Amino acid sequence: MNSLERILAAVSGDDTDYQPFTLLLSLYGASLIKSDTTAHYRDAALWYKGQRAVIDTFDPDIVITPFSFPIEAEAFGSELVFLDHYGPNVKKPIITELSQIDQLTVPDLELSPSIQFFLKCTNFLSDDFRGNKAIASPIHSPADIPALLMGIEMWIDTLLFHPKEVEKIMEKTVEHFVQFGNELIESGATFLVVPVNFTTPMIITEKIFNHLLPYLANAFRQIKGPIVIHNGGSKLMPFIHYFAKLPNVIAFVLEPTESFDEARQIIGDQVVLMGNIDGPGLLNYTKEKAQEITLKILNNRKADKHFIFATSNADIPYDTPIETIQTVVDTIRNFNKY
Repeated sequence: MNSLERILAAVSGDDTDYQPFTLLLSLYGASLIKSDTTAHYRDAALWYKGQRAVIDTFDPDIVITPFSFPIEAEAFGSELVFLDHYGPNVKKPIITELSQIDQLTVPDLELSPSIQFFLKCTNFLSDDFRGNKAIASPIHSPADIPALLMGIEMWIDTLLFHPKEVEKIMEKTVEHFVQFGNELIESGATFLVVPVNFTTPMIITEKIFNHLLPYLANAFRQIKGPIVIHNGGSKLMPFIHYFAKLPNVIAFVLEPTESFDEARQIIGDQVVLMGNIDGPGLLNYTKEKAQEITLKILNNRKADKHFIFATSNADIPYDTPIETIQTVVDTIRNFNKY
């Protein structure tokens, strides 16, 4: 059974030879090849060299294309800031007045260097691993992109008091999401990963979320492949029943403090659950602590055939000891699931 077969078995609920898993190591590839992180997020061939090192070292069942939403925001015109050993960040919002929404241009997939970086990385993975490993492509939710472009406070204010402007910007972000998402799938992605950094109860009310749901449904419906909802550093549970009803959604990555058992009670036993060891937290875990948490998760999901072990939250940090990550991998590989 190869990695892709293992993941497809988790989706269908069939037995696997061992517990399928993935780790968010998009940034860590730079660490393994001792690459400057600025170059790592600019040169698709260099990024892929790092991911080959990740795959050779840890052999995850799902390989992940670049996880960097600031680069996606750059395609809309945002300026980025690069810090050594970290992924890029948006320097400042590009929309400071609502009138600027009219001038916002949907990125041209062929002409945007930022979008081409994502697509080239996806092609590299697909060329070598299509049919052998599942390929996951992160993409920003159309309801979350405005928060990157104008800032969270302004986006909330817009949602509360400026419905026409909401319609204008969502029309553009949905168009981008559909075009870019389907191009990622065409380039070889098995499924899309959509984090919910903004559409979370930690930031917005249920009333605001319900206002955004039709836009999400419209966007997800047009995607020509499966979608995984990722916690994105926030909690999913209060809204998970809404997300579960959206088109093409097949899985959820839970936040580390959230309960798989509670999720099963809400959404049933047929949807794939993923997570929920804290990826960024691995930097400070001892090997013993990492093993303890991993075993706790594995034992909790021992009878769950629709489960994929994964890191939750953001990237595993650049400076995380390789021995800690290897401990997690070895614990998964040595676990007797059935």
